[in-house]
Amino acid sequence: MRTVFLLLLVMGVVAVIQAAAMPAAPTFGLFGGSHPRPLDHPSIQGLRERAEAEHVKRRADDRMIYGGLSPIRNIYHPKIQGLGQWAVAEHVKRANDGLKFGRVVGGEDQLVAGMNYFLLIQALNGNGLYKAQVYEPLEESPNNARQLVSFGPAN
Repeated sequence: MRTVFLLLLVMGVVAVIQAAAMPAAPTFGLFGGSHPRPLDHPSIQGLRERAEAEHVKRRADDRMIYGGLSPIRNIYHPKIQGLGQWAVAEHVKRANDGLKFGRVVGGEDQLVAGMNYFLLIQALNGNGLYKAQVYEPLEESPNNARQLVSFGPAN
């Protein structure tokens, strides 16, 4: 009987400590409360850190917004140029038009359940500028790999 009482007491103390350690849930509506902060979600945290470490260099006042488009600050970063080269190669596999990659000349990124990259690519042959959308998932695996969503002339 004593052990059961002690066990219940310890479980109660642990529950109180855990409840005290958790931040208060935000309230929403007409009468105030804080706004949600989607980038604080643990599943997004790793992607944000990876993106910032690889190429997304933002000023302190230029925050990455979940779902929002942001200009790519360093289009000459090897990762961004590599994405453009991959997009052209993937397009050539599908269209067999012999397009040759020149360089990425502009673009935007979008944080979703992965990263969407909207790239403006200069080709060495063809009609000059092309638009490509490339999606990179949070975790790459055989069933969840980089995808070329769209590719076409930038008219």
